Amino acid sequence: VLNTQELVFGWRVFDYVSYQKYRFSVRKERWMMNSKILDESIAEGLQTLDLLCFSSQFYFILALTSFAVLLCLMGMTVFLRTDYNPFADPLLPLIATFICILCDIVSRILFRLADVKIRRIGWRGVWMTKQIEGTVDDDVAVKLAIGEGRQTDLEQERLELQALNSERFRHRFLERNRPWILQHLVELLTPRSLQAPGPDGRPVVEYIRDVYAELMAMGEGTRRPGDREDISSDEDDELEKQRRNWSRKPLQGASLLIAKLWLEKARKRRAFLKHVTGIIEGNKADRCAMTGRTEPPARLVCTLARHGRPDKHAIDTLIAGFEDTYGPQERDVNLWKAYFRSHAEFITLDQSVLDARERERINRLTERPGGAHRATRAEDVSSDESDEDVIFDPLVVTRSSPEGRMLSKWLTAARMRLGGEFPRPDARAAMERYAEKMRKRKLAGGKKKIAGVEKEEDKKKSEEEAQQQRFEKRVLRLSAASTALARRWLRAAQDSLTKRFSDKGKQLRDDLAKTLSNMPEEDEWYYGADLIHAGRVLVERGERLQNHRLTLEAQAAVRVRRIENDFNEYEREQRENISNEREVFENNLATHAERAKYDLQLRLQELERERDKRREQCEEEEKKAREEEGAASTELLEKHRQIMHEIEDEIRREALDADKSKAIHDEEQRIFFRKSQDLAEHAILDRRMSAVTNIREIRKELADTVHKDEATWQADTAKWLNTGKRKVELKRLEDAENEAAKRRKRKK
Repeated sequence: VLNTQELVFGWRVFDYVSYQKYRFSVRKERWMMNSKILDESIAEGLQTLDLLCFSSQFYFILALTSFAVLLCLMGMTVFLRTDYNPFADPLLPLIATFICILCDIVSRILFRLADVKIRRIGWRGVWMTKQIEGTVDDDVAVKLAIGEGRQTDLEQERLELQALNSERFRHRFLERNRPWILQHLVELLTPRSLQAPGPDGRPVVEYIRDVYAELMAMGEGTRRPGDREDISSDEDDELEKQRRNWSRKPLQGASLLIAKLWLEKARKRRAFLKHVTGIIEGNKADRCAMTGRTEPPARLVCTLARHGRPDKHAIDTLIAGFEDTYGPQERDVNLWKAYFRSHAEFITLDQSVLDARERERINRLTERPGGAHRATRAEDVSSDESDEDVIFDPLVVTRSSPEGRMLSKWLTAARMRLGGEFPRPDARAAMERYAEKMRKRKLAGGKKKIAGVEKEEDKKKSEEEAQQQRFEKRVLRLSAASTALARRWLRAAQDSLTKRFSDKGKQLRDDLAKTLSNMPEEDEWYYGADLIHAGRVLVERGERLQNHRLTLEAQAAVRVRRIENDFNEYEREQRENISNEREVFENNLATHAERAKYDLQLRLQELERERDKRREQCEEEEKKAREEEGAASTELLEKHRQIMHEIEDEIRREALDADKSKAIHDEEQRIFFRKSQDLAEHAILDRRMSAVTNIREIRKELADTVHKDEATWQADTAKWLNTGKRKVELKRLEDAENEAAKRRKRKK
């Protein structure tokens, strides 16, 4: 019946019962009615019923209540058949008191019996709670180790563990307990924890906000496994259905890296575009660059362009150029604005022009070639990446075949539509040109055998070129930054593996010593001489390997220290040379500046003397003119004034030219000096990379030398510890049982 209801109505009866069984197995209170936590998502009258989880306690209450009602019914029947009036009996208070005391005594005895534990049969008491001191894996492992687990219990616990680790159970748990989680979510979080980074690197407050939204929208619009297919959703959008049915599992591997890369690029594009929006608006012209219209009535929009044409992908090109110049990690706003101002190209257009261009682009993609009533096919829309001049291989079709008749019919219709006489006068020449073009194509594409000119050497060469091309397609080209990141990740992974291997060896040595210390010589009869001897041999092997490793590490440390000292000495010398060269460079610049300043002063003094001399000549000419004509003419005064202005302009030009020449010289010298400094820095960096590589090679050689013997020892030690720990645990349990038996005998 329950199966039928589950299939017809979609009631998850089995899942609910399994979940209630799990709740009862992990309860905190021994008696479920003592628990104060109720599921408030259930009706109030059914919360206590849900609290009992349909467990043995629930059926115990039902049985006890039914038995009590049955006893009351039998008592009333006896009273009626014997005509007994209990209220007229003077011994009724005594009988009631005796019954209450008897019930209290019996209940106390039963409570004591419920706490009795019988270890031999695995009885832990009535409805005892499970003391979880680890995971279910640990509990099962202990039972397997000491041999006390029964097959049925182990199988049941395995099923429970499988249910706990299933994603379906976890999602169902969130759906069933969503009201409680949402109600107590505030109590679980503090303002300090909300500011900490979350699992995805963002603040916890953003992560919690997303989780809260997922909990609120959980189950809305999604089709669960097992839902009826004949009942459709109100939403007919197929894309929306696909989005609703997307997996909510966290991304891993390449998918996670692609998603993070896309998110980083999108955030960067949005932020960079937001920073330069004001610059784009500030470059808006007064009229449209194409139509010449002004605002109003036109609505002018300033947008980015490339080569004088608007381009909506220009911002992506600018961001890519900025990353190539300053690195992908550079996010300085002022630096980005400066780069944008110097490289961006703007164009002001009317909004109607942009709308018309967009409509033209859409119409071009959906254009219908051929007949007016034929639907557009996928082959009718050409790709931007297709070649303009496509050459097809020749195809020979007989006219009597269905293909030949179809092609003949198409050719006739095409000629009728084009009109004119056929064949055309230049048809033969066009056919010959096409045949020659095909022949050249075959020669260029490695089909010389088809063209009839292939030789044995050419055949081998073409095969080698084809193989080289296939190999180059598989080669992944990485940038310098990507290569550095890959090397850094590889080195970190290698160091992590080495550290993990070393830590495992230390832990095994500690466990081996501890286990051997728990095997005294007087208990050799129990553990066996062979087992103890094998453990001591492993200890000696471990000590020898450890001493050998320490010796090799000391030798490697000497070599590493020598490499580091050499590099430090080289770096110190290079830094001193760089500092000395910088000091010499600055002194040379200062000397050149002083020399240029001295030359400029000499030139200015010469020009000033020339100016004074010309002024005296002008004054003499003016004086002579006043003596002869009574006054100097206007033309003469203007001529003298022009001469003085020219001399003053020449003095200013000389000063400006000297400053400009000095600046150009200083800039050129500084550029050359920076290049030489960069070369020196690169030399230091190369030397450092070489030193790091040599040090890693030494450590790798050390690890390879001891890894094989160490791995063999660790495997043998792990096998011995598996047997030794199990025997030590069994011995401890047997000693505890013997002590308990001795104490019971003393009490008797």
